[in-house]
Amino acid sequence: MRTLTRYILRRHAGPFIFAVIGTTVLLLLDQVSKRFERLIGKDLEWTVIAEVFVYSIPFILAQTLPMAVLIAVLYVFSRMEGDFEITAVKASGIPLSRVMTPLLVCAVILAGGMTWFNNTVLPQSNHHLQVLLRGIGRKTPTFNLREHTINEVLPSYVYVHPGMIDREESVVHDVAIYDERNGQESRSIYATRGKMGFSEEGEDLYFDLEDGVVQVRLNERPHAFRRIAFERMLLKIPDVANGLERDTAAIRGDREMNIADMRVEAGRGAQMANAARSESLVYAQAITGMLLDFEQPLADAPLPGAGPADGARTRESDTRDRRDDISDLERDASYRQVTVARREDDPPATPEAPAQREIEPGPAQEAAAPDSTTQVAESAARRFYTAFDAANQFQSYAEREVTGLRRINQYWVEIHKKGTIPAACIVFVLLGAPIAVRFPRGGVALVVGVSLGIFGAYYVSLIGGERLADRLWISPLWAMWAPNVIFGAAGLVALARSTRVLR
Repeated sequence: MRTLTRYILRRHAGPFIFAVIGTTVLLLLDQVSKRFERLIGKDLEWTVIAEVFVYSIPFILAQTLPMAVLIAVLYVFSRMEGDFEITAVKASGIPLSRVMTPLLVCAVILAGGMTWFNNTVLPQSNHHLQVLLRGIGRKTPTFNLREHTINEVLPSYVYVHPGMIDREESVVHDVAIYDERNGQESRSIYATRGKMGFSEEGEDLYFDLEDGVVQVRLNERPHAFRRIAFERMLLKIPDVANGLERDTAAIRGDREMNIADMRVEAGRGAQMANAARSESLVYAQAITGMLLDFEQPLADAPLPGAGPADGARTRESDTRDRRDDISDLERDASYRQVTVARREDDPPATPEAPAQREIEPGPAQEAAAPDSTTQVAESAARRFYTAFDAANQFQSYAEREVTGLRRINQYWVEIHKKGTIPAACIVFVLLGAPIAVRFPRGGVALVVGVSLGIFGAYYVSLIGGERLADRLWISPLWAMWAPNVIFGAAGLVALARSTRVLR
């Protein structure tokens, strides 16, 4: 058995290393093609460009190692079945599961190493890569501008919206510049053409604008502004560094943290959600009490035309009597028709001149108490607006609670992802070997087709689970581990069928 174990591992070593290198190079070339435009024209040293790609390798390796496991298993077992080596193993009475045992042990070791790698090395490399890319983005801002997009040149103060960019000449066309550096006024500058350049020290940025207008709006008088036309204007934006600066103290994202840091952030999200939930419950109880007690001012008001003895109502009255009293009040005070009398000497009514009428108060209006009715209306209005404010506060705290819950799920998704992707190495061994044995004549086409199909389905499942967890539809645990459970179960079923065939 030791001979068979060494033989299986030796057969897989070469294809596995080749698959790791091949997939890593392919994904690295994809990263180069995406970031090439951001790196050209920045006057960067070759060491900086090489550093960008070196820091990209750990992130790529975290994805390519499980891919390489599946490719190697499919290739080796397909070749072994095609060379009748699996048939020889079957004749010796050794099941396929025993042949796969050394690979499963290696997959478990590889998964453990990848989990440590994803928790220690990968966050640091991601952080250094983001710091480096932000520094490159601030160097020579002309080449970092995007067309038809509001670009932040000086954070929180100066924004540039170019229509078209000539990167070779550092010229922008149909440009709009929004300048908020003066706290008392805001300037909007529109020009048909402008050229960008730096001072000799490389710290100040200049715009040489042509054929445009300046609109100045005073913050104290937002409805009034000045409009100034110009043929040529030189705009200086100081303290815009053109050198490569690395802000290592920048806030880290979720993919730049280890598990301990993300647990702390998830705990802060839980505190925010719990505090918001407590406040929302307080407002929910207050709103419920207001709705239940909203009829009380009308129920306590005296009926029109009634004396103190038969018009008073107390809180001990039952619900049916209170509703009857309110109905009587509405019918007598609001909906009873007024008495309309026509004088004898009034002219007859005609279509052109309708009859003039005098409206005389009816008995209900004479008996009604205006003061009590006004007090009832004012009390009801106050209660309504109080309930409206409480409802707004309830909605605000409810939204804050949802934000806290999403923050919790966001970090726990990344925590589970550090173990989910490494565990895919074990799942791919269980799934790849039975498929390769069932289709021994597949060759390279089998390896490529099945690998792409399984990779695509697996990563789509991961992304879909992450989206569902972000929307609070399922827990982060099931969102990240459900693909492994599903694919692992499919691998066990395929293994059981292949074992029966071998026997």
